[in-house]
Amino acid sequence: MFLPDLPYVIINAMANSHQFRNLVFLCTLLALLPPYQAVAQPAPGAEFKIGGSLLHFDYREINDNDKELDREEGFIPGVALGMSKAVKQWVFAGDFAYHGGDVAYTGNTNTGIPITTTTRQNIANITLRAEYWFAFDNIPDFAAYVGAGQHQWQRDIRSTTTASGAPVSGLFETYSWRTIFLGVKTELYHSNSDNLFVDIRLVQTRSPRINVQFNNTYDNAILDLGERRGYKVALPWHHAVDVSTRLVVEPYFESYEFGRSESAPLTSNGSVVGSVFEPYSQTSNYGLTVGISQAF
Repeated sequence: MFLPDLPYVIINAMANSHQFRNLVFLCTLLALLPPYQAVAQPAPGAEFKIGGSLLHFDYREINDNDKELDREEGFIPGVALGMSKAVKQWVFAGDFAYHGGDVAYTGNTNTGIPITTTTRQNIANITLRAEYWFAFDNIPDFAAYVGAGQHQWQRDIRSTTTASGAPVSGLFETYSWRTIFLGVKTELYHSNSDNLFVDIRLVQTRSPRINVQFNNTYDNAILDLGERRGYKVALPWHHAVDVSTRLVVEPYFESYEFGRSESAPLTSNGSVVGSVFEPYSQTSNYGLTVGISQAF
């Protein structure tokens, strides 16, 4: 959050986007993997998944001159749940993930004075998807899918002081947005007990919005953010424990952006005292989920 008219308010802002280069690198790496003739048609029935997750959160904001304003980075634990139902070549699935924890904040005040603090992150995601598995004679089976999601991220930036001891007010921000996504997945390797998949997803954000609370310093502000695209690449590995139980290990990388908001009046007790806007931002996360999948 950038408050150009007022001193000593934390700037919540971000860095240059490297989404395209990251995606090209990941796709090139996957293309170099050896080919396998895999058979990956879904088993009929329902499946429930539960697991723990560790997310490396990396959020940056940048100004209109492509200068990084702040960065928030750190590991956040979480939990993941999923439910799916396979009907012939169709799979209908829903997933929920929550991550919560503190990360390090490095940035500046709006007057350019360096500051450090911590932020509490609470990130919740719910997605639904429908996928269809295609079967061919000469290439591995693969699935194409479409889905939608609802997301909320609470960002509690703690108050701090500058090196000279001047107080810097914190902020509590709540981001909410929807997504639609398209993806493909295929099996890279399989044996009697193990399956390795690759899952690539392109994501479009819809109606991103931020609600800013200034810790009673100013009136709350609601800002609409710009819609941007992102992607996610995952490598799920399934190991059969018994006929109906599998160990699931899934490393992944994801990247998404929010566009700069329009400037809006900043008020105190209803009186305009300045202006406020949210800069362009990019989030680039990687993580690991480990869990158990139970068929029934």
